[in-house]
Amino acid sequence: MKRLKLITSISLILTAISIVVATYNLVKLYSHEKENTMETVKECAENAILLEMMDRMEKSENVSQSFIRLNAFLETSQLKEGKVSNDRVRTSLASLLLFGLDYRNKKNVIDTLALDSIFKDQLAQHNMFPKISSIISVGTGIPYKSGLWKTQYSYNPGSKPTFDIYVSKMPGTVLTRLWGIIIPFISIILLFMFLSGYLVKTIRNLRTIEQMKDDFAHNMTHELKTPVAVAYSAADSMLRYYDHSDETRNRQFLKIIMQRLSFLSGMIENILSMSMERFRTMKLDLDRLEVKQIVEEVAGMIKLKADKPVTIDTDIPENLAVMADPLHFGNIMSNILDNAVRYSGDDVIINIKANNDSITIEDNGIGIEKNHLPYIFDKFYRVPSGDRYEVSGYGLGLFYVRQIIELLGWSIDVKSKPGDGTIFIIRFNCSEER
Repeated sequence: MKRLKLITSISLILTAISIVVATYNLVKLYSHEKENTMETVKECAENAILLEMMDRMEKSENVSQSFIRLNAFLETSQLKEGKVSNDRVRTSLASLLLFGLDYRNKKNVIDTLALDSIFKDQLAQHNMFPKISSIISVGTGIPYKSGLWKTQYSYNPGSKPTFDIYVSKMPGTVLTRLWGIIIPFISIILLFMFLSGYLVKTIRNLRTIEQMKDDFAHNMTHELKTPVAVAYSAADSMLRYYDHSDETRNRQFLKIIMQRLSFLSGMIENILSMSMERFRTMKLDLDRLEVKQIVEEVAGMIKLKADKPVTIDTDIPENLAVMADPLHFGNIMSNILDNAVRYSGDDVIINIKANNDSITIEDNGIGIEKNHLPYIFDKFYRVPSGDRYEVSGYGLGLFYVRQIIELLGWSIDVKSKPGDGTIFIIRFNCSEER
């Protein structure tokens, strides 16, 4: 168990570190993709600015001269370099367009609304739909609210920025481009969390099982020691001090030995009867049973063998009957009443009530903590106490009770509170009144 815990702890720590590193890299990847998105935004803004200029140039008096200069530039560039640099064409186009515009004419001043509209259309072509998108000339002094993504554009590379470009945050657009990485990453994290939780739960269950095993071994040792010690002492006395003339004494010792051996035999039989396979193949000998008669017989035996005052009050109709196995029904009542006596104080009071639907056994015992109630019907489970040997037993009685009740098609519930006793309710789903 210790080795398993160590390996599990190391594995969880290494996996957690891996997730942290992967998350860090994912954040960096997000930042990089955000930069790429802003580069696309910048290109859209550049296109929008040039398109807006060309729109105004069509209305400019210098339009013919500007296009002649542009055509001459393109022919010269193609002849010298064999190709035209996209950046150079854009830069020269912007310069020529500015040259062709007559800024002394107020009609040719940049149309901000038209520019923003063109910019929005350019963004839409790249599947980007920010709530806010605007291009503002640097130095205009127009304030803009914070919380937006910003980049800048200049007509000539290397020169001071000409325009400030603003768009509202678009984390969804950035994340969409990373779905191929994010979805597997999230799936791995969720799978890791599920497996980690399942592993931790399994380890806790193993610890519980290990504790139950240790408790069972200690309790069985304690249970076996007492009858063995008594039988050994009786046999030793007969061997050492055997007296042929004292037949009464000899019979007493033999009776003690037989009683202890019978007790051991019964204990072994009870342990063997807890086999699940045996319960699966067990066939009950069902018969019509008078509930009041069996309960009173079992109550009488419990009071006889108790080593303290026991009061058992019954409220059961005379004609109440159920279909059950006589032996096992008696054992069910015996186990519950025996526990009520064991786990009570010096003065035991038990109330038994029954009707056509159920039978209720209520005692004034020490009660059971709420966190232990779900496990009291488990095999070998015993409620922990300060002294594990304070009450004899090996955690099989209530397990047996539940198995037989389920075979009968009945059900059992328990209610308890420390200091207020315990209530067992057996419901006769197959009960009948004759």
